Amino acid sequence: MTFDPTTIIRRRRKKLRSSRSNSSSTQNTELDSQERTVISFNPNTDLDETVRENSVRRFFGKDQTPFIMDAKTTGNLGRYFNHSCSPNLFVQNVFVDTHDLRFPWVGFFASSHIRSGTELTWNYNYEVGVVPNKVLYCQCGAQNCRVRLL
Repeated sequence: MTFDPTTIIRRRRKKLRSSRSNSSSTQNTELDSQERTVISFNPNTDLDETVRENSVRRFFGKDQTPFIMDAKTTGNLGRYFNHSCSPNLFVQNVFVDTHDLRFPWVGFFASSHIRSGTELTWNYNYEVGVVPNKVLYCQCGAQNCRVRLL
């Protein structure tokens, strides 16, 4: 089986459209009927010490929470880069304003020549099992796909 990005993108879009049409009316009704609440979440409390020591969270105190970049509503073009187990981009921390390890700029660099029209992808490098009760399956379609992201 050959890796054809165009076919994979079409399959993803078709699957996304069908899942959105099935669940959007139910979700809108549920969101309208529920009052939105703010959830206080401290990601450091649920971690055992070995997971904490192997992650970036070791740079924070026990009562400090990390800064999280979320490009869901705002961001630059990098927010449209998708995951692939066989990516054509790699991520590098770039320190511009400060050398504090908690505040890097994130730079994306091509790992090889990328032809015009090719989807830009990078490896999210999630560790399976780190987020309790969360399973996220990979749908990149690469030959070396690891099947699960979380």
